[in-house]
Amino acid sequence: MLNDLHSYSAVALDDLFRQIYSSSDGMSELLDEKYPDIRSLEEDVERLHRLPGAVALVIEVDGAPSGYVIIRPRTQARLRHTAELNMGVVPAMQGRRLGSLMLQAALDRVAAERVIEIVYLMVRSDNDPAIRLYRNAGFEQLAVLDRDTKIGDSYRDGILMRKFVRGATR
Repeated sequence: MLNDLHSYSAVALDDLFRQIYSSSDGMSELLDEKYPDIRSLEEDVERLHRLPGAVALVIEVDGAPSGYVIIRPRTQARLRHTAELNMGVVPAMQGRRLGSLMLQAALDRVAAERVIEIVYLMVRSDNDPAIRLYRNAGFEQLAVLDRDTKIGDSYRDGILMRKFVRGATR
């Protein structure tokens, strides 16, 4: 079952995000840096809910939040037709096509709302399942960012991808 992210309490979202962020080094930011406390998470969800074109969904399995997808529009005047995608699935539910279901539902909503034309994302080059998911959803690779992410003493490449959801022809 897919639900709007803003319908969940900040505590439930914090728990979902912690399960995902703590199990993966694929996220470029640390959750405690992004949301140092519950109030900052609540405020971000409120801001996101007010952004024209934003889509934020949570997928539930057996009544438990098991993944999320956020398409966050950029707010700069000349970039408002673009958005950034971020998503994750709890480890116990990976490999069950939840990511694919969430991603397609989110992209369908973005296209229907007709505010966002281009969705961008960053993914680590060693995250083969995510790269496959995004390619199957129609994202194209724009660039490889050599040694973009540093985890401990190790560097990883990032891949910048995009999808035209409507319009935005050259």
